[in-house]
Amino acid sequence: MSTKETSAKLPPYWGDDTLSEFVAASFANTLATFVRRKGEFKLLQRIDKCFVSIIDGISNPSDFLGAILLIRSHSAYRGAARLAISGQVPDTFPLLRTCLEYALYALHINRNPGLGETWLRRHDDEASLKAVRNKFANAAVIKTLEGVDANLGSSVKALYERTIDFGAHPNEQGVAGSMTMDETPGRKTFGGVQLHGDDLAMVHGLKTTAQIGVGALSIFERIFETRFRLLAIDSELMHMRGFL
Repeated sequence: MSTKETSAKLPPYWGDDTLSEFVAASFANTLATFVRRKGEFKLLQRIDKCFVSIIDGISNPSDFLGAILLIRSHSAYRGAARLAISGQVPDTFPLLRTCLEYALYALHINRNPGLGETWLRRHDDEASLKAVRNKFANAAVIKTLEGVDANLGSSVKALYERTIDFGAHPNEQGVAGSMTMDETPGRKTFGGVQLHGDDLAMVHGLKTTAQIGVGALSIFERIFETRFRLLAIDSELMHMRGFL
């Protein structure tokens, strides 16, 4: 699809229903973020470029499953970034959690021989399903990362918990942060914000998206160290951490 969406002729009845109207409003928000939040947007662009550079032309990877999970982590990052810049802040966090989990699973498999087959056989039978649930529990995959890099493990664990708090699970902070209340004598009216404007919630969503993008890439760096070094992505990540 061309990036010149604003110059495209809209189809008949577009925006006449609540769903297409919402999609149109989210794209308008995206353009506003591009203009008003240049620093945040450029950082998200740099992170995306790192993902693309690592993935582009990858062949005969040293870790086949790790490469596949890298591609999926990038896709989740892009989905989260698209939601964050449109103002769908709470809805950004489930995808951010997924972005991290792909990276954590990849490292967990890489450092534990045999777990790749366990993961691939998840749906063979009930015992296989139970084995995957046990072996790939959040505590287990975080422990693997902490064993590789304690500081990165601590940071990623905190980011993961933030995704849970702000939308990946229906917890209070994710709900209350996008709730409105109008109070008049004898009446309280509640509502929910589905598209945030240029407010603190959006800034928080943009920053967390950048932090998790860098965090996921940093995990994959532990798997594909040579490729990261040859493409100078390791130094780019180190530089970007200074903005977070």
